[in-house]
Amino acid sequence: MKKVLPVLSLILLLFAACKKSDNSEAEPKEEEKPKYDVSFTVADFAQTVGTLSTGNSKATTAVGDTLKNYVNLLYYRIYNSAGVLVNSAEQEGALSTFGTVTDKLPSGIYNVFFAAGKYSLYVSGAQNNLSNAVFGPTIGASWNDTFVKQFQLTVGSTPITQAVRLDRVIGGLEVVLQDAIPANAAKVSVVFQNDVDFIYANGTGILGPKSMTKDFPIFASDIGQKNKKFLAFIGNTLSASSVIIRAYDSANGLITEKTVSNVRCYKNQKTTLTGTLFPATSSASLGFTVTVNPTWGASGGTINF
Repeated sequence: MKKVLPVLSLILLLFAACKKSDNSEAEPKEEEKPKYDVSFTVADFAQTVGTLSTGNSKATTAVGDTLKNYVNLLYYRIYNSAGVLVNSAEQEGALSTFGTVTDKLPSGIYNVFFAAGKYSLYVSGAQNNLSNAVFGPTIGASWNDTFVKQFQLTVGSTPITQAVRLDRVIGGLEVVLQDAIPANAAKVSVVFQNDVDFIYANGTGILGPKSMTKDFPIFASDIGQKNKKFLAFIGNTLSASSVIIRAYDSANGLITEKTVSNVRCYKNQKTTLTGTLFPATSSASLGFTVTVNPTWGASGGTINF
C-alpha cells in the first residue's frame, strides 16, 4: 500500500498540470487575442445640420462641409460591451489627419463615442465607464457648437473602415436688437438662466442647472446699427428658461436690461429673440418676439410674449 500512494499522487499531479495547460490554451489572455484594424473617418455631418449662420461668419450648408468648418477639437472614446473604456484619443484641427481615427481591437462588441467642438469642449477623462462619461464646456467657458455620435460597433475577423456623421446636440439662441446701438454701449450680455454644465455621453441625462452668460463686445462699427445679431449656444435643450439681455458701458456700468420668460432651445435648432432694448429708442410695451427655426438660417413659427 505504501508503494501505491506515491504513484497515485504522481498521477494526480500530472493530471492537474495537463488540465491547467488545456485551460490556458482554450482561453488566451486579452492582450494575446488577435486584433483587427478599425478606421473611422469623421469628414462631414448629418444632413440635419441644415443651413448655418453664426453671426460673424457667412452661411454654409452641410453639402461639402468638413469637420474644420465647425470645430477644432475631436474626442474619440471606445468602450467594450461591459461599458469599460478600452481606448481613447484626442485630435486638434491643425493635425493633417484631423477627422481620421485608427485603432486595433480584438473581436467583440463595442460602444463608440465621438465628440467634436471648439477648444473649450471637455470630455471627462476621470470616468472610465460609458454610463458616467460626460461632455461640456471647460470651467468658466460657455457652450460652443458641439457635435457628437454614439453607436455600437461589432468587430469580427476582418478590418473595418467606417464613415461617421456627427449630430449637433446643442441649440442656438440668437438675440436681434431692432433699435440702433447707442454710442455709450460697449458690451451686450445674454444670460440663459437654466443652462447645464455637462451632458451624458450616452444621452440618458444632463447635469446642471447653471446660469450661462455670453458677452459680446460692441465695436465702433456697431454704433448706430439696427438689427444687430448676437448668437449664443445653449446646452439645455430639455426645458425652458428666462433670458436676461443686458447692455453695459465702457466702465462696465449697466445701461439697460430686459428679461424674456419661458424661452426654449432645441437640438440643432435656433431660437431667435427679436425686440428693442435701449430706453432712448425703445417702446416699453413692445418687448421681444420669440421665433424657433427648425434649421438655422431658415424661417419658423412665431410666439409673442
